[in-house]
Amino acid sequence: MALVLVGVACGDDDDGGSSSGGDNPPDLGSLTMGSKDFVGAQILGQVYGQALERFGYDVSYQENIGATETIFPLLEDGEIDLYPEFQGTFLFYREGEPTGDTDETYGLLQDELEGSGIIATEPAPAVDVNGFYMMEEQADELGVETLSDLEGVSQDLVLGGPPECEERQPCLLGLQDVYGLEFASVEKLDVGGPITAQNLVDGVIDIGVLFTGSSVIPDGAVLLEDDQQLQPADNPVVLVREEVDDEALNDLLNEVSAVLTTEAYNEMNRQVTEDQLDPDEVATQFLDDNDLS
Repeated sequence: MALVLVGVACGDDDDGGSSSGGDNPPDLGSLTMGSKDFVGAQILGQVYGQALERFGYDVSYQENIGATETIFPLLEDGEIDLYPEFQGTFLFYREGEPTGDTDETYGLLQDELEGSGIIATEPAPAVDVNGFYMMEEQADELGVETLSDLEGVSQDLVLGGPPECEERQPCLLGLQDVYGLEFASVEKLDVGGPITAQNLVDGVIDIGVLFTGSSVIPDGAVLLEDDQQLQPADNPVVLVREEVDDEALNDLLNEVSAVLTTEAYNEMNRQVTEDQLDPDEVATQFLDDNDLS
């Protein structure tokens, strides 16, 4: 998997794509913010990073790094200092068992990170999970409304989604273990993005794995109900190296998370994917709208 590291200037440099609020905030040191390789994660990286800049940190950005398997080792090695993660996804990566309950899953996350040198901020109320979509016409023809309805027909269907889907419990592994489904083939496409959506529309795949909170869902596509609750409470958190963490930083990140609702997260994603705004612009407006300066 290619690793794309994009350095972004900070502070008052207009070319950096992020803004600092307030009049001459104190210099609290430097931080490197990472982000995963899809639009929603890049927005979150900018939201949290710009909030830290406004507070007085000098923040640089390494964006579009990759999935948890790629970005978390960089955090452990100190190549980045913090990054937005999704708590259920991370627990699956660590072979844990997240639940559909936000608080319970967060407790499991804290237990998993104990003694690791990494801490997790409190979860935001927003949720972004894998959604399994079919074109409505085909779903109607097959009589499919839920994932359980795929039993007996999935072996003739093609599933498409993120390259790591085959190795993830809330994706192919869970479809096999929880729902007992097998597919004719599984296509490795993109992470909840336009390639998967277009393949679904074109009929190249029958079921597309898209994110319920951050993907652009094609017209005419329907979400199959996860009737056996495969998806976890996948709320955003920020993973931070303990070496750079302190009470003020933690309080600020939690303050940002507290207003990061599913509605707000969806709207920011829509502005990037449909209105073609840059993630840093959208993040700046979100912080301004919520008086986070």
